[in-house]
Amino acid sequence: MPRFVRPVAVLTGVMLAASTLAPGTSGADEAELPEPVTAGALPAPQTDGTVFAITIVGDTVFAGGRFDTARPYGEAPGGPGEVERHNLLAFDLHTGELLDWAPEVTGSEFSSSDGSLAAWCTETGEDRWVCDSVFDLEADPSGGSLYVAGDFDRIDGQWRSRIAEFDITAGELTDFDPAPNARVRSLSVTGEGVYFGGNFTTVGGEDRWRLAAADRDGEVLDWAPAVNREVWSVLAAPELDRVLLGGRFSEVNGESRQGMAAVDVGAGDSVPWEAEVPGGGEVITDIVTDGSGTAWLSAYDFGSGSERFEGRMAADIVTGEAHWWDGCYGDSFDAAVADGVLYSVSHAHDCTASGAIPERGADFRYFRLLAQTTDARGEAERDRNHVNRGDPVPEFLPWFPNTNSGPEDSYFRQGTWAIDTDGDYVVVGGEFTGVNTHSRDSQQQQSLTRFAARGMPDAVNNGPQFPFPAPRLSRTFPILGSPVIRWNTTWNAQQGAMTYQVMRDGTDEPIHEVTIESRPWDRPQERYVDREVRSGTYWIRVIDADGEVLNSPRSSL
Repeated sequence: MPRFVRPVAVLTGVMLAASTLAPGTSGADEAELPEPVTAGALPAPQTDGTVFAITIVGDTVFAGGRFDTARPYGEAPGGPGEVERHNLLAFDLHTGELLDWAPEVTGSEFSSSDGSLAAWCTETGEDRWVCDSVFDLEADPSGGSLYVAGDFDRIDGQWRSRIAEFDITAGELTDFDPAPNARVRSLSVTGEGVYFGGNFTTVGGEDRWRLAAADRDGEVLDWAPAVNREVWSVLAAPELDRVLLGGRFSEVNGESRQGMAAVDVGAGDSVPWEAEVPGGGEVITDIVTDGSGTAWLSAYDFGSGSERFEGRMAADIVTGEAHWWDGCYGDSFDAAVADGVLYSVSHAHDCTASGAIPERGADFRYFRLLAQTTDARGEAERDRNHVNRGDPVPEFLPWFPNTNSGPEDSYFRQGTWAIDTDGDYVVVGGEFTGVNTHSRDSQQQQSLTRFAARGMPDAVNNGPQFPFPAPRLSRTFPILGSPVIRWNTTWNAQQGAMTYQVMRDGTDEPIHEVTIESRPWDRPQERYVDREVRSGTYWIRVIDADGEVLNSPRSSL
């Protein structure tokens, strides 16, 4: 049966309704909101592990993480299409087809009794480990080189300690080899050099305390700010004379600074950064920008109280002044920005500071994929977490695809870890094994998936959601009263407003229709009294602005 129809009159009504205020914030004008991509999952390769890093370079997606094999979309593990891919792979952005590029990223076995290594490494025997994960991928501004960072020490049998460069056109490893002595977690590449952070203490034999830079030939630069704990995120903005830092640290250049800071791009000296994390135990996991002078930061927390930064915030790159905090709970690990939309991966579960995702008993769920406006579109209506009533907050956009948390034996059960976008596509990586698992668009898809913008030829809509039960029928008064039709509205994975039509057997046209704004956590109940008859069989048809239709089961009175 066809899933989609496009009734012009109804769609016009839905579009007009989109100008209403979105639930949960005051002053947001949805008619001016940017439009996220569609929420229907597209084919992508699958791996047998976890994707920690994604970058889009032209028509190619590069993915890195901790995996040993890859297989085409729809292929079962161990199937005939499965091939070896050791922690790096590439696929076509437009088709999702796996490409032949297959460098072998490996690490040397070593001894340690540190049980926390299980989070990122592979145990090969009693107190024996191999750490070879890829944690970050970044192309240079020209798109000619791909930089890879992680725990590995060899690529294709050549020694490359924790950071390496590939010529993208040739697909070959270059001589770039600054050689940090331990994990590199994050990269930021400029036209002149590569800034990187992690948990190392030397680079090329020179002291570098978790931060360093190299020129494009791999020569270690004098830039040497010192940080006392692991750096998770680095963003170089040379045009603004800044490098932004995020991580687990509590000191930068000997000064107290928890989780987020800024240093000079040339000398590495500390510079003012106004924003401060509210809890004191936060780890800034990612920092992104769109070149506008604003940066967006994500975080997780490892021990703060009820007020803590686990969601996203926007700040001025030069001053560190916070433009907004979203006040969400639920650790966040990566973000991407395009066309006024901030996409992120997390397990958000309470964003009531921004008027979204309240926790409600049996209706509790994690939102592992989110889209928000890059700028503040309203004011907080209540005090929640570290956001106070009246503070600026972003708008949560109607984009609600989702994944499961991953295999039962996963160390983290985080689900999603990586995201990137070029505006036309959003590509997501992680440890998940299913996409849109709570909708009729459910896909068995492991560790990689794609979403396309409206207008792209392969875009897939994912609109009105199940369950959508039959309407409940009663009468205005016993025996001969008029039928009263009540129904619970549903939600939409990529639209806010939908039109609901009350249908009655024996009539070709709806006997009533109404346009209603809803979200997964805010689904109003509706009713209609049919005064033309005394009995009938009814169902509800819901239509969204993308033309997708969902019919409820029938009820009779």
